[in-house]
Amino acid sequence: MTTSTIDRSAWEQTTRRQRALHALTETISQDPTALPAAVRRARSETFGSLDSLLLAAHAHWVRTFEARLDHLLEQGGYGDQAAVERVWRETAQVLDGTAALLDAYADHEVLARAHADHRRRARSTAGVDLPSRWVGASRPAQRAQRPAQRVERAGWRCRARALLTH
Repeated sequence: MTTSTIDRSAWEQTTRRQRALHALTETISQDPTALPAAVRRARSETFGSLDSLLLAAHAHWVRTFEARLDHLLEQGGYGDQAAVERVWRETAQVLDGTAALLDAYADHEVLARAHADHRRRARSTAGVDLPSRWVGASRPAQRAQRPAQRVERAGWRCRARALLTH
């Protein structure tokens, strides 16, 4: 199908949704605490339902990850679990806002089903199992900051204990 045969409003809607998803994930990347408000705004302004938003984010993740996975497979990486996990972490670094969004809603039924399908495809096409979460080892800097933030809000004893243990 050529671009000339695509309904202009469908093309514009697709472009608008891609831009909205990019804006959402960029906001989350810049400020992870903004995730709930940014999701509400994206739903009300562009996506309508949380299901639609999560499926769009998951599809973007899958396209990016599988492009990297294809390159690994072309180099003979079939069945190389460690290499696939490395590609997964690299994708999470590149799409850190998307990874945070997907991880925050990992238990949502629609997303869990989509990810289960992706994991099945990876087992059959690459001979590996995909991680069950998007964020984790890929974001050590933010994880390291969380305890320090909690300590700042805690009393002097907690701050002293934290300083002694570091």
